[in-house]
Amino acid sequence: MLSALSRLLSLFCLAPVLLAAGLALAPYEAKAAADPVDLFVEALLDADADSLDRLLSSNFIFIGSNGHVQDKEHFLETIRNRHLIVKSAKFKNLRESSAGPVRMVTGNGTFVAISNQALPSGLMRATLVADGTGPRERIVLVQLTPVIPSAECEDGNCLIR
Repeated sequence: MLSALSRLLSLFCLAPVLLAAGLALAPYEAKAAADPVDLFVEALLDADADSLDRLLSSNFIFIGSNGHVQDKEHFLETIRNRHLIVKSAKFKNLRESSAGPVRMVTGNGTFVAISNQALPSGLMRATLVADGTGPRERIVLVQLTPVIPSAECEDGNCLIR
């Protein structure tokens, strides 16, 4: 009886330690579960090609606002060589759809960048496709399309420029 009581007391003493450890690790769990869309925008703004490399699938395609198409290797090279410098990227009216492990996110917002090629900036329709079939979700496609500012565009229904 005494040993059972002593075990019970030790569990009560251990509970605050376990709770504190769980709370200390909580930010790491939240960071691990961050959305790849947010991580992609953050990595673009930071010109962090290494993070982008981890986020993008091997068959990634980037379609820039000027219509230029790049595969993963060339897109990362463009970021590393500072041929594309993203100054700002803010999106709203995000809509999401999924089919099994594939997720598509689209929305409109502003995208401002400097490039060694002519590149429209300003109001864009952004579309991102992510594949969740592996151990973690990877981005397969990003497309930026210039759109015309209008009242309809405020709710996400923009006309293409």
